[in-house]
Formats: sequence, structure tokens, C-alpha cells
Amino acid sequence: MKNRKELVEEAIRLDKEIKERTAKLNEVKAHLQAEGLREMENKNLRFFQIFSESGSCEIGYKQKLEIDNYSRLVGVLGSIVTEKVTKKEEVKYDPDKKFKDALIVLYLGDYEDCDLEKLLLSDLGVSDDKQRKMLLKKLKGEYAADSRLLKSAGVTAPAEEELDAIRRQRNYELVTRFFDIEKVDKEELKKAIFVEDSLSLGLTYEK
Repeated sequence: MKNRKELVEEAIRLDKEIKERTAKLNEVKAHLQAEGLREMENKNLRFFQIFSESGSCEIGYKQKLEIDNYSRLVGVLGSIVTEKVTKKEEVKYDPDKKFKDALIVLYLGDYEDCDLEKLLLSDLGVSDDKQRKMLLKKLKGEYAADSRLLKSAGVTAPAEEELDAIRRQRNYELVTRFFDIEKVDKEELKKAIFVEDSLSLGLTYEK
């Protein structure tokens, strides 16, 4: 059993090591984030994945939604707001998760009506009808999960642009579930809510 002096020495050594390694990790993450952002801007993507032998790094945008003017939001989107948004005691508005996600997508204009069946058949070469129907049901619009699903179905290297098209289509389905997008005044919407769009980075590996 180590004595108290030795334990203090070990604690100091470990603390220094953790701080040094944390600083180095943050430096490496910053480089990865810069690389990912460069690719995303060049290809007009909102998510990018870098693979290695040990795992992968995911770079993407994360959003924070704030409702600045509840009455104006009701005026823009109608009674669905009163059904889907909870007014808390401290006058903080808390939308349902799906409705919140749809609001963010609508605010950012991050959606597109894409023909996923054509994309699977023509661009990704999924010729089997049953497999294509299965993929249409299971594709979520989540880059990493969709990439794994497509690879498991024999699509060897789905491109970022194709994965992004799937994500934008799922976003389109989400936003049209709640809103008639042709009738929404986007400028008025942007006066009612604010979406903070920031870059995030994650690492995926076997623990």
C-alpha cells in the first residue's frame, strides 16, 4: 500500500498527464473539425465522417432553438403551436421534440423533396425490389446509421452527397408533417424564433 506522500505524487502525475493529454486531444479534434468543415463547405454538406482503422470521427452541425416571440410564432404557423409548445413557469417555451426538430429544419431551409427510390436504384445500384423497399423503410436521415445500413445491404461506398440527399428528404417529410411549407412566411418565422447553428465533433470506436 502506498503511503500518503506517494499517493499525492501519483495524483499530481496523473493530473498533469490528463491535462496534457486533454490539451493534445483538443488540438487533434480542432484539426479534424477544420478538415471536416472544409469538406462540408466544399460539398455543401451538413455532416461528414472520417474513418480510420480504430473507428471514425463525425463532424456535423448541432442546433439550439429559442422562441423569441410566441404570439408571432402562432400568427405564422397557426394553432399547431399551442398544441406542440409548452409554456413553462419561468416563461420558457418547450416544444415537443419532433415539432422542435421540424421548426429547426424549417428555419434553416434544410430540406428537399428527393426521389429516394430513384437514388437507391440509379445512384446506389440497389436493383433488388425487396431490398430497396426495406431500405426505404429503414433509412432515417442520420448519416452514420444510414451509411452502416447501406453498407450492410451491399452498397460498398455511399457518397456523402447521396447520404445528404437521404437526410434532406427525411427532413422534408418531417417538416411537411407539421406545416404547409408553401404558406409559411419564412421572414416572419425568423422574427419569432432563433436557431443557433454550431459545429460538433464526435468519435466512434470500440471501448
